[in-house]
Amino acid sequence: MTSDNAAVVSDRAVPTAPDGADLPVGLDDGDGAAVLCTDLVRVYTAEGVEVQALQGLSLRVEPRELVAIVGASGSGKSTLLSILSGIDQPTAGTARVAGHQLVGMNRRQRVVYQRDAVGFVWQQTARNLLPYLTAAENIAIVLAVAGRGRGGAAGRRARVSELLELTGAADEADRTPAEMSGGQQQRVAIAVALANNPEVLLADEPTGELDEQATVRVLDTLRSVNDELGTTTLIVTHDAGVSDHVSRTVQIRDGRIAAETLRRTVTGPDGGPRQVAEDFAVLDRVGRMQLPPDVVRELGLRQRVRLHRQDDHLAVWPSGLDPTASGPDQWTDEGTQQR
Repeated sequence: MTSDNAAVVSDRAVPTAPDGADLPVGLDDGDGAAVLCTDLVRVYTAEGVEVQALQGLSLRVEPRELVAIVGASGSGKSTLLSILSGIDQPTAGTARVAGHQLVGMNRRQRVVYQRDAVGFVWQQTARNLLPYLTAAENIAIVLAVAGRGRGGAAGRRARVSELLELTGAADEADRTPAEMSGGQQQRVAIAVALANNPEVLLADEPTGELDEQATVRVLDTLRSVNDELGTTTLIVTHDAGVSDHVSRTVQIRDGRIAAETLRRTVTGPDGGPRQVAEDFAVLDRVGRMQLPPDVVRELGLRQRVRLHRQDDHLAVWPSGLDPTASGPDQWTDEGTQQR
């Protein structure tokens, strides 16, 4: 994607860091991150065959961020969510969410983590809401179990009303899930997930079973929650369209973070707000980087590539081209054979 804030190298637009922002490259071990995963590996064994769902994935999410984690089926995004949810354990690596070290948690610690630190919104309504309770009762029971809601029953009722209003589901207060549309059910599910006042909200394909209109409303609700409450929110999805509703999109491919897209609002030539999106490749701790598949295909990159370092950038060339030469001399013997 070419943006207003890009440097052109070899006719390719290469995003540069916006003023005052950090490039999404590398991670540090500092405190303060809402989510910090380092070199996560998850290996499954089925019928004697090992499958590497995560292959050294590292991810840092700051407090108050709204992030979409996007990937095709089998990319590793669901495995990552299972680990962040405390449902699964990695084979290797570390994961910390809201100050909780997830690796090695015992059962009691896991219950405390899932009850107090994180909220969940699942794709299937049956996992979010009890079918025989109304929307208000679904929220109230979470408050009662978690011991939240100051002021006794009156305080809990006030908190229920506040959450339903925040998520645009006030009209559904006295309805059971069967009496709601899919979009209404998911907005109530968001209210339920927020009942324990979590630091991090994890949403697994929250719009996977919704039509386009309902999808927009649910995503707007998640963005509103992020803006008003400052709840760090991770949306795991295969729908690339979700990216337009978040400030940061993280793409998983082959069990690793492959790319990121950052969005910000700038003032356009007409004086009005305009959204700018910038695409980045991501370097891991040892300097590995995945090039976008379309770039690899279009430039004919395979097996080996040439790296040509300039003062302020690094160019990647097909192995059959010599970047220091010009004209026909650019083609090496290997390149002539490839042609």
